[in-house]
Amino acid sequence: MKKIDLHIHTVSTISDRAFAFSLDTFKRYVTEARLDAVAVTNHDVFDGAQFRQIEQALAATVFPGIEINVEKGHVLVIGKSSELDDFESKTALVSQRITKIGDSITVEELIKIFGNLQNDLVIPHYDKGPSIA
Repeated sequence: MKKIDLHIHTVSTISDRAFAFSLDTFKRYVTEARLDAVAVTNHDVFDGAQFRQIEQALAATVFPGIEINVEKGHVLVIGKSSELDDFESKTALVSQRITKIGDSITVEELIKIFGNLQNDLVIPHYDKGPSIA
């Protein structure tokens, strides 16, 4: 059985509480959890340079991803490393549209940016209430 984590944040954004990314801590997490694959899915941004650094540093498979504010929830979109340039240009369009707390895109905009999404893994991640704290 493969162990994966497809929801990892590595960039502090307007949708997160502040944190500092540490590649060493990330590597330790992946190693200690014995993960075979991970996806980097930051809120509404994709940092291609950081992704490449993480991908080179880990023995596990690393997928490019993004967590997008879509209407009343979030959607994780996981792409393919082999199509990184295309994924990076699509996620840049998301970042241009979502710039402040409360911003989101519609499902129609998501499809306009990413196309039919048949080549991506799409995971709905709805707002939860009450929050678990």
